[in-house]
Amino acid sequence: EGWVDEANLLSGHERKQLEHDIRPVKLVLVKLRKVAFKLINSTTILLPAWHEALRSLDMPVTLMPRDVATRWNSTFDMLKYALEHRKAVDVVTQCRDL
Repeated sequence: EGWVDEANLLSGHERKQLEHDIRPVKLVLVKLRKVAFKLINSTTILLPAWHEALRSLDMPVTLMPRDVATRWNSTFDMLKYALEHRKAVDVVTQCRDL
């Protein structure tokens, strides 16, 4: 259909280097997906803590968008939101009581 998989054009060494280089990005995405899922589904513990973190940072109380495979731009939306709300994400993820 005209699609070209650029990874298939790489040599074995280049493919290993690519996987090595993008591994940190994949790990961050996995963690953000887990945080977004838990924020939405933990209505008794994590969600109130998230709201409190946002209020304490004088940010509007909103939820992190979830990355949905069938939504075209959802990964970008989740990453953009996480960067804009990085302090709140740090507060919630560093709290061991949650």
